[in-house]
Amino acid sequence: MNPVAVSLVVLSAVLHALRNFYQKKANDKQIFTFLYGFFSLLFLLPLFIYNLDKDFSFTRVHVILLTGIIHTMYHFFLTKSYEKGELSHVYPIVRSAPALVLLVSIFFLNENVSLLGIVGILTVVFGVYLINLNKLADFFEPLKGLFTEKPTQFAFLTMLCVAGYSIVDSYGVDHYDPAVFLFLFVLMQYLFFMLYVFKYKSKKTIKKEWKLNKKSIVLCGFIGIFGYYLILKAFQIEKLSYVVGLRQLSIIFAVLMGGHILKEKNKLLRFIAAMLIFTGAFMITIAN
Repeated sequence: MNPVAVSLVVLSAVLHALRNFYQKKANDKQIFTFLYGFFSLLFLLPLFIYNLDKDFSFTRVHVILLTGIIHTMYHFFLTKSYEKGELSHVYPIVRSAPALVLLVSIFFLNENVSLLGIVGILTVVFGVYLINLNKLADFFEPLKGLFTEKPTQFAFLTMLCVAGYSIVDSYGVDHYDPAVFLFLFVLMQYLFFMLYVFKYKSKKTIKKEWKLNKKSIVLCGFIGIFGYYLILKAFQIEKLSYVVGLRQLSIIFAVLMGGHILKEKNKLLRFIAAMLIFTGAFMITIAN
């Protein structure tokens, strides 16, 4: 795997886990997400304006609309899963999209993925599965949770959105400058999410969330947009399935934050599973 792409994806993984950590800690997670979205647009605006004159076309505006809708659904499902679910439980499920992306990449995008790359991605997915166990004896517990636990159900819906927008965004950066594409779909996503917040949230609740978490909101506005910009650049350099697979390194950081900072349960089992994910991700980095 291209070393520049590896560096971009690893840094993005750290930032993504950190953003999710702050989302989990937020009082009202939908409002928190809505507010940091405003700052994401603000931080990205200069880069968007700089690149706009050399790369803009309305011919593929449907791609921006589609990814804006998928990202809106992603943020809604993610925040719903964090309302009652733990960071170290929900986040690994959300980041288990590589298996879906791999299948789509092979069968629909005609990408040639090496055997080592496939083994690496499958190892990541297996680690993601283990990370959701309370104990090894309850091996099928994660599957049962899909039908009985709301946080798990919302996490899997979020995972589907991750797979969906990864595919659409990989196509989008083939036709747009990453900064232009990112600003336009984040703007679209923000407008959709704004309709939800204004309909179901009061001004008092919005003001309260800002007062409680203004520093975290501004920080997430920056790391959220910068982290995904790095991924879009990586999409231009390396294969979609490899980028999405390596990005799962963020699970290790999220598990450590959940276990040691938020004091969540099953730290040892989840850490072992996280190391499995790291091993799989390493295989992906050295795959051809």
